[in-house]
Order: sequence, then C-alpha cells, then structure tokens
Amino acid sequence: MKKILILILLLISAGMLWYFSLIFLSNKLNIGNINISPDNIIAIASSLFLALTLSAISYAIILLSMQVKSNQLEFEKNVNSNNIHLEIISLSSLINECDTTLHRYDRWEEAGIKGDYMNAKTSVREKMNAYREKLEKSYENIQALNLE
Repeated sequence: MKKILILILLLISAGMLWYFSLIFLSNKLNIGNINISPDNIIAIASSLFLALTLSAISYAIILLSMQVKSNQLEFEKNVNSNNIHLEIISLSSLINECDTTLHRYDRWEEAGIKGDYMNAKTSVREKMNAYREKLEKSYENIQALNLE
C-alpha cells in the first residue's frame, strides 16, 4: 500500500511538472492560448518524457532505500538469532559436562574412592542450575524474536 501511494504521488507530481512546463513554454513564446505548433510538440513531448523518467527514477530510488532498510533489519534479527543459538549451544554443552561430572562423582563414591564429593557435587549442581536458568532465558529470547 505504501509503495502504491508513493507511485501515485510521483505520477501526480510528474503530471504537474509536465503541465507547468507546458505553461512555461507557452508564456516564453508569448502565445495567449496554447497553440501547438510542430516545434512545440517536440518540446512538450520531451518534457513529458523527462517528467515521467524523473518520477520513475525517484520511485526506484525510494523502493531501493526501503529495501535496504528492510534488509538491515533482517540482518540484525539474524545476527541476534545466531548469537542466541550459539549461547544455547554453549549452555547445553556446559550442562552436559556438569551431568558427566556428577555421574563420575557418583561412580567414585560407589567405588569407595576417598574424596569430598558431596561439596563438589553441590558446587556442580549450583553451576548446572545457573546454566539452566540462562538457557531458559535464551529460549524466551528466541520466542520473543519469533514474535517480532
């Protein structure tokens, strides 16, 4: 709708430009009424085509600038989405590493290997919970990007 409105405004301005060039030519040649002589036909036609060409070029420039803005917004969305996906991948890796560490501590405890595994497990679980909270926030950010 916006593009059509721009095109209509440009065509109206081209028509007005052509009409005023007609008036300018008739006043310049001191003709009371607009008499179209063979010499004036070429000037009138060329002014019409110049006005239409100017409006077509203006329309193309406006459309290109709108497309550039749209592409910039899409690029920014893609960059944000990629950053969030990378964060999700890294957090998932950290959570998997925590699970592996906890499993290893459980095996060592069952095997009777001496060590302070209860404190270590608590520390690893706290880190894992923090990673999961960040992961949930990242998923919420992804949902917010999808809604835009």
